[in-house]
Amino acid sequence: MEEQEEYIPFIPSENSEEATFEEPKKITQKSETAPINYWSQFGLFLALIGVGIVAGSVASIVIVKIMMPHVSLFNLNKAILNPANANAMKVLQLVSTALMFFLPAFLFGLIAYKKPFSYLGFNIKISLKQVMMVVLIACMALFVGSAMGDLNERIPIPKHWQQKFKQAEDEYSEQVFAIAKMSNAKDYLLAVIIIALIPAIVEETFFRGMMQRFFSDWFRNPWLAIIVTSIIFSAIHMSYYGFLARAMLGIVLGLIYYYGKSIWLNILAHFLNNAVAVTMLYSYSLKGKLTKDALEDHFPIWLCLISIFLLGAFLLKFKNISEYFLKEKEFSSQ
Repeated sequence: MEEQEEYIPFIPSENSEEATFEEPKKITQKSETAPINYWSQFGLFLALIGVGIVAGSVASIVIVKIMMPHVSLFNLNKAILNPANANAMKVLQLVSTALMFFLPAFLFGLIAYKKPFSYLGFNIKISLKQVMMVVLIACMALFVGSAMGDLNERIPIPKHWQQKFKQAEDEYSEQVFAIAKMSNAKDYLLAVIIIALIPAIVEETFFRGMMQRFFSDWFRNPWLAIIVTSIIFSAIHMSYYGFLARAMLGIVLGLIYYYGKSIWLNILAHFLNNAVAVTMLYSYSLKGKLTKDALEDHFPIWLCLISIFLLGAFLLKFKNISEYFLKEKEFSSQ
């Protein structure tokens, strides 16, 4: 055991009949730590990411050989766009993302802390008020994300970079259309599970449950951990024009995890963000208007400004609700 600085979210006043709370106060106390130091954990962290990448790649090859034996691995990018391979690509997406993201996080929690689900934040004790605030936060994040996307497009960059980034965005859009092609309710529900729910679970487990938690413990600075994790979260999606929007979303998700202390709240917020996109794609698909514009949200600037204010207010409210709930849960367990 070693001494760590932890932040106690609030302390009930002893001089008042009603519960009043003071500002967060930093104290030093004994807390459970991993049996290995942080540099060793970092080496394990990187090694397990490599394991996840290798496992995901191998699984992808196996799936391609079983479900698409006629397709060469060198022509996989073209095969993705073939509607006949849509089901195989959905399976490929599901298995590869689970192995690349969830597996490293689970193994890290298991090896370094012996209790992987507890370490990753799979705490089932959440309140209805927290859930309601997360829904409101996710709604506002959609509008703020649109503003961030517009700002991203206005950043001046060399023309040859513009062409490369636009080409990458177009290729990404085509791949999404191929996987998310939906003609009925059954296709829609399947897409919600594969494109919205599963990525929400595995990505939040990896980025918030493992990465943000690890950086927060190591840096002893939760804000720095949130920002670093959000930048990596956005960068790994390989989308220049979506970078600011995803980084903003990463910060929002990071704050939800830091204040709520439960990965389920993050999964809910991430799922709602993805599900809205899938629902829009389904709507456009039924109307026969599934184009690149279906992936782009543009809202009036006044609506985005109001949403920024409301997002901040909702996050503050979520913080207060979570602090009260966590303290109440702590008292009830004593």
